[in-house]
Amino acid sequence: MEDAESSQTSSTKDAEQLLMQGKDSSDLNTALNLYEQALEIYKKHKDKAGIASAYNNIGVTYARLQQQELALNSLKNSINLWKEISNKQNEAVVLLNIGWVYKTFNELLKALEAYYKSLDILQAIGSQKDIADTLQIIGSVHEEQAIKFYESAISIYNDTKDKKALKHLVNYTKITELFYLIDPNLIDVTEQPGDEPINQPIISTPVKK
Repeated sequence: MEDAESSQTSSTKDAEQLLMQGKDSSDLNTALNLYEQALEIYKKHKDKAGIASAYNNIGVTYARLQQQELALNSLKNSINLWKEISNKQNEAVVLLNIGWVYKTFNELLKALEAYYKSLDILQAIGSQKDIADTLQIIGSVHEEQAIKFYESAISIYNDTKDKKALKHLVNYTKITELFYLIDPNLIDVTEQPGDEPINQPIISTPVKK
């Protein structure tokens, strides 16, 4: 029994390494191959969290390869597994990735639907940083109500003293009428804004189960 457990631990570590190698790879097809290898190892050992992580990464990679249907199928497989093991945090992460896929293919209503579902979960579990980040993402898509969502995000960033997030929001939005809301002790609002992107897909590294 001990040898079997040792073998499983070793295989799981191999799969985790494959996930990391895939994340670090600059070639999408190579990354996809590495994630699929990790998936097979996790399946062999019935490691649902590992399987869910691999499916997430496979889905993101398919989207980057412009294969939307395969991307969404993989991400839905991932989210179903996170639901099975009641991991709300990672369920919310995959919903953000689903939203990103829809946004990438210009299906904005479906993107917003996924983002709102993620936000509901995050608000239920009280993850303030993630709530604020998701509000900012929604604002970047929901142009008609963008200011409202950005204001809510800024309020949380001020409360949590998240200087990095505030700078990112300023640089991304370039909406000067928002700047007065930012705690001046946390950021220099006179700095020239840049073009930092928002709503990048989230690639799973080895995760807590």
